[in-house]
Amino acid sequence: MAYLFPVKTGNRFPALRLVRVGNCAVAGATSLAGSWAATASLARDKPWLLAISAMLIAAFGNAYNDICDLPADKVNRPDRVLVRGDMDMTLAMRLAGWCLALGLMLAAYAFVNALILAVTVATVLFLYDRNLKFQPLVGNAAIATICGATVAFGAMAGGRWNRQVIILIVCAFSLTLVRELYKDIQDVEGDRAMGAHTFPILFGERRSARLALLPLAFTIYFVLYRIFSSKPDWTGAYVAGIVLTCGLVWSAVRSLSTTGPTQWGNRSREVKVWIVLGVVWVLLWRISL
Repeated sequence: MAYLFPVKTGNRFPALRLVRVGNCAVAGATSLAGSWAATASLARDKPWLLAISAMLIAAFGNAYNDICDLPADKVNRPDRVLVRGDMDMTLAMRLAGWCLALGLMLAAYAFVNALILAVTVATVLFLYDRNLKFQPLVGNAAIATICGATVAFGAMAGGRWNRQVIILIVCAFSLTLVRELYKDIQDVEGDRAMGAHTFPILFGERRSARLALLPLAFTIYFVLYRIFSSKPDWTGAYVAGIVLTCGLVWSAVRSLSTTGPTQWGNRSREVKVWIVLGVVWVLLWRISL
């Protein structure tokens, strides 16, 4: 318990910081959005079981990522739990293992197919942390695919898949790919020290930023299409779509003049906010297609 609630003020809740509980919450909300888009009733237990499972598997991935990235984090993320020594490696491994086991158990309890997808995602996360993240665009695409799969994971609780689910998967993939590219630009120094061959290391900051504009532009186009093809009623969801569009355009424009790890960190956090807002948008408003 001392690792969960240590006495020092600056070192509080290292377990929650290790698994990055905010990111886990986004994974759970994305799964719920998939259930909602697939016309599942959130009054049932299955969507929530899948959402909690998605959160736990995300927690495993985040914790194991910190374990594998310890040398790079000493340069890129000096505030991380393991770098600061707020938790030892053995406890971190145990925490990651328990999160994975509980996540798979909940997936199996919900649906057999959910267990298959959960095992696949966990395997990709393991391979990503071990090797894939060092390959140009391969690691970025792997994480983006996992985020898209989280939508599909939640959609298993619905009665049927529809075009809305598919489009939501594509948009989750696109925005996550943008964020992963921004994070790679931010982490060039530490990744280079580990011998990684990420896209920014091989081709530079500017080319990487321009490449990220492609999936970002696609998402902007889709959101604009949804807005203009829908009847304006100025409900919360309609306003959220307009705010989301403005935010995406803002990040795209700012990325053209962004330099340095701190600024790229800001761009990465902005995209994370837009991902959350996009999930909220879907939960508030089932887009008619």
